[in-house]
Amino acid sequence: MDRYDSLILEIIQQFKEENETKEKIRLRNLEKTFWKTIESDNALTLGQGKIGERITNLYLKGMIENKNGYGLTRKGKMELSVREHSM
Repeated sequence: MDRYDSLILEIIQQFKEENETKEKIRLRNLEKTFWKTIESDNALTLGQGKIGERITNLYLKGMIENKNGYGLTRKGKMELSVREHSM
């Protein structure tokens, strides 16, 4: 997992915190926020920016779920917490 995978987890968590409802972030909003956040990142290569593959891999690793929008699983929340504390 690299910093762009962590960014996806952070975007999902931030959306949940900002929207106190049970609403989860939709794929379109997740992609838009991801690209806006990294658009000035010159270190990003085209291969690193494949958000669809990143979301799929995070889903397969059990870090996110998709139930009427994307949300973090317990495992995803733990990973995000560990990464935030190590920075």
